[in-house]
Amino acid sequence: MEKILKFYGLFVRKFINKKKSIKKMPVSLQNGYKDFLLYKDKDIIEYETKKFRLIKIKTKIFYGGEDLIKYIEEQVKDLILENDIITVAESIIGITQNRAYRLDEIKPSIWAYLLYPWVSNVDYGTGIGMPETMECALREVGLKRILKASVYSFLDRLKKKSGSFYKIAGKEVKSIDFKKNHPIPFKGSHNYIVLSPKEPEKFARKLSKRFTKKIYVAVVDANNVSVDILALYPYDKDLENKLLKIMKGNPAGQNDEKTSIIIVREI
Repeated sequence: MEKILKFYGLFVRKFINKKKSIKKMPVSLQNGYKDFLLYKDKDIIEYETKKFRLIKIKTKIFYGGEDLIKYIEEQVKDLILENDIITVAESIIGITQNRAYRLDEIKPSIWAYLLYPWVSNVDYGTGIGMPETMECALREVGLKRILKASVYSFLDRLKKKSGSFYKIAGKEVKSIDFKKNHPIPFKGSHNYIVLSPKEPEKFARKLSKRFTKKIYVAVVDANNVSVDILALYPYDKDLENKLLKIMKGNPAGQNDEKTSIIIVREI
């Protein structure tokens, strides 16, 4: 049965849902990639009439069970200023919460095999477009929500639009991250899946309260086409909108940059 399902998946991905470049994706994703190229590698970002400096904190490799809040506090305590924003990549929170798994630790279900081939097949990332990551999505939010998201995604394609799938499935599904051939091994493997962190709001609040100064903390999920703010404490809608623009260049990186902690400072 598993061999049949694997063949089905390969057939769909090769002949029906063929791989697409960013140029063939919906306009919203194309614009997201253009913004990424515009802001990539910049340490000073202009937003409206203001400028913000990105101070990248070089970190170590994180493992499950580590006290990430204590680590960040020690790294930034001599750098932080009033009203600074500490942004933390969602992946290192997930790792320290023991929410990272080797690829061979995940056994996909029949539903995972049936659904994954129809996920957008793009050349700039994996997302849940493989049976193991789809299985993680099913475990996170349930089959009912994934099926609903899939139906609306199909309707999007008919209308040449995008966005409904992750809007319905939720940020916890969008944040599922697959590290393929990653230069930094985790759990003895270069291929592993990191789930979205649990209770990111609680993490942001705890870290912010470690400082006597007023410090904002944001949990950020950024890639080369989009940015999501999973948590911001203290919450400020205007500040959230600023961060969505400031983090367009994905300053935390996708590979072995080890700059998953960034201080954003208005200058």
